[in-house]
Amino acid sequence: MTSPKIALITGAGGGIGSEIARKLAADGFQVICVDKNGDAAQKTANEIAGAHAFAVDLAIKSSIEELHEALVAKNLLPTHLVNAAGVFFTHDLVTLSEDEYDIIMDVNVKGIFLLCQILLPHFIDKKYGNIINISSTAGLRGGRGRAIYSASKAAVISLTRSLSVDYGHYGIRSNVICPGLIDTPMADWITHDEPALRNWEKTLSAQRIGTTQDIANAVSFLASENSSYIYGSTMVVDGGGTA
Repeated sequence: MTSPKIALITGAGGGIGSEIARKLAADGFQVICVDKNGDAAQKTANEIAGAHAFAVDLAIKSSIEELHEALVAKNLLPTHLVNAAGVFFTHDLVTLSEDEYDIIMDVNVKGIFLLCQILLPHFIDKKYGNIINISSTAGLRGGRGRAIYSASKAAVISLTRSLSVDYGHYGIRSNVICPGLIDTPMADWITHDEPALRNWEKTLSAQRIGTTQDIANAVSFLASENSSYIYGSTMVVDGGGTA
C-alpha cells in the first residue's frame, strides 16, 4: 500500500471514537474526525496535528454526500473507514416509539451503509480499502432492555461479513469489533454505582471494565498490515464476558 494512510472515524467526538482517532494518528495516519456534533469532532481534531473535522448527520444521505464532496475537494479520500458512531439507551420493545427505533437503526446501521455505499467505489478503484466497524457484544446475544439496540449491532456484524464476501477480492478488508462494557458515558448506568460495578467486574476474566484504549488498540491492529490476512472477522474485546 502506498502512502498516505488516511483514516475517517465516525463518532470521533465520543469516548471510543476520539481514542481511536488519537491512536491512529499516533500510528501515522492522517485523521478525519466525523461526528454529528461538529464541536465535539473539532475538539478531537484540535488534539491531533493535521486532523480535519466535519459535522455529519449519518442518518441523512445528503449530509454524507456533502462530506464526500468536501473530501474530494481537499484530496482527502480515506484509505481506512472506522465506523465508531453509535447510540444506546435502554428500552422496552412494547413502548419503544417508531422515532426511537429509527434513531437506533439510523445511526448504528444506516450510517454505515451510506458511508460504505459512497466510499466503496473509491476503494474498488484503488484496489485497496479497510473498513472497521464497531458493533457490540449485544449483537452476539440477547440482553435485557435493549432488543432493538442488540438487533442493530447484530446487523452490523452481518453487514461486515457480507462486505468481506462481496468486496474482499478487490483488496478491501472488512472486519468488526465487538466491545463489551467500556468505561464511557454510555456505561454510566453502572459506573455510577460503585458496588454494582465491582460485583460485575468480578464476573469477568479480566476482572475490570474495558477502556477506550482497549478498543483503540484493537482498531490499530486491524488497521495495520499485521492483520492483512484477516477478512470478515469478528473480534470480541470484552474481558472474557462472552467466554
